[in-house]
Amino acid sequence: MNDKLDSKIVLPKTAKGKRSVFFDDPAIDQLMTFIMELSTEVSVVYDRLDTIERLLDNQKTISRDDIENYRPSPDVEEIRNKRRSDYLRRVFRIHTKEYE
Repeated sequence: MNDKLDSKIVLPKTAKGKRSVFFDDPAIDQLMTFIMELSTEVSVVYDRLDTIERLLDNQKTISRDDIENYRPSPDVEEIRNKRRSDYLRRVFRIHTKEYE
């Protein structure tokens, strides 16, 4: 593989610029930010659990290194992308139904 693609990407620890505003009430913006961040974390947990289950299907024991080094196949990535889409559709269904 290309070493540039395999190297770790370092992101800044703080965001720069003004916080985006989407609603008239700042409390709603804060709540939506919280929901988005929590949804992202839950999705990551789903993927990590899926990784653990897939590794255990093929091995009796696994290590943290096995989990960290796992790279999903294109088929697995497709399954995960569908799960993410379905998950986000469920989480935000009330919000999107208002605008349909």
